[in-house]
Amino acid sequence: MLYDVCVIGGGMSGMTSAIATSVNGSKTLLIEKNGKLGKKIYATGNGKCNLTNKNIDINLHFNSGCPNYTEFLNVLLGDNACNEVIDFMSFLGVLTYDVNGYVYPVSNQASSVVWALTDKLKNCCVDTLLNTEVKEIHKLDDVFHIVTDSEMYFSKKLIIACGGNSYSKLGGTESGYNLAKMFNHNIIPIRPSLCGVKTKKNISELAGIRTRCKASIKFNDNEITETGELQFTDYGISGIMIFNLSSKIGDMLNKGTKVSVKLDFLYDIPDEHIEKLIESNAKRTILALFNGLINDKLATYIIKANNINPKEYINNIDKSIIYRIIDELKNYSLDIVSLMDYDNAQVTAGGVDLSEIDPLTFMSLKTKDLYIVGETLDIDGICGGYNITFAILSGMKAGKNCNDKNQ
Repeated sequence: MLYDVCVIGGGMSGMTSAIATSVNGSKTLLIEKNGKLGKKIYATGNGKCNLTNKNIDINLHFNSGCPNYTEFLNVLLGDNACNEVIDFMSFLGVLTYDVNGYVYPVSNQASSVVWALTDKLKNCCVDTLLNTEVKEIHKLDDVFHIVTDSEMYFSKKLIIACGGNSYSKLGGTESGYNLAKMFNHNIIPIRPSLCGVKTKKNISELAGIRTRCKASIKFNDNEITETGELQFTDYGISGIMIFNLSSKIGDMLNKGTKVSVKLDFLYDIPDEHIEKLIESNAKRTILALFNGLINDKLATYIIKANNINPKEYINNIDKSIIYRIIDELKNYSLDIVSLMDYDNAQVTAGGVDLSEIDPLTFMSLKTKDLYIVGETLDIDGICGGYNITFAILSGMKAGKNCNDKNQ
């Protein structure tokens, strides 16, 4: 059988692409190497599936190796990206709500999104092959010959929606990049993103501590900051705030640049408040003083690192030592040696060069009727629905433009 469109990959972008093509009348084949569609979707938003964000900022919260990637995103996202995702979910039968701009299904379950997507595929009569891996693709006489581990399939148009290398246990794979290479696409070196980072200094003694913090790094002569909850781990530091910095940290590490993260544990406490606290606690221990400012385990660690007994009374300690500890709490620096691996990363940074993709259609600029969407492309965003938004909208656009009637 000759299909109008073949979609390789059964994640968010792949299922969206297949639905968009079939709704518009194309005979569509969806090929997925796993035994289940949408495996990664179940893990998004801690199982709640953060679908999109009403406050998406193209200029600040996406990363790419393409110099003009913000222009690319402006074409795709425009001013209505969030509403387009919400409308698509409604079309599937999934109602949404938002908390501070973060949009979730009203069920608070990622499973309801996967269920709705798979039902729509069935209703649209998309032929779906599971447990099937694509090995090679050749284009002969304007027809794609798709060689799998079991059989060969034929299609007029092809959408590569294989995702990235993250969460390999849930189906993460490099196959999309390898397939794109078969059509001479350039692959920007991939790396984990939205993940924790390993520190040069062994701070495993602090593992398990969660604390409010401001984290900042120097990137291209600019200081980039994130605030929120920091998590100390046995390998280094983690938490959403670190996840959001990880793409740029990885970019610098790949370029051989030394990276340090500066942590400010007192970022939202005024200096005058700290001064008053020192004065009013003169007859208490230094641990009691700092326990009023930060986590007691972290306070103990920092105090001991300054060769002070945590049980020593404040009026017995030179004020310069107290202020030195305060300065350290405001400027605690950790050198970063690496990112966590793909099994611990939510997305993959890097991928197919955006400059080789038409942002209006997501068609390859190298091969006619070949489309590449989602995480396989060199674009990644912070936590908060950014990456799923890109996956959905890129899949929708490619799917709609695959339809012969729209060409």
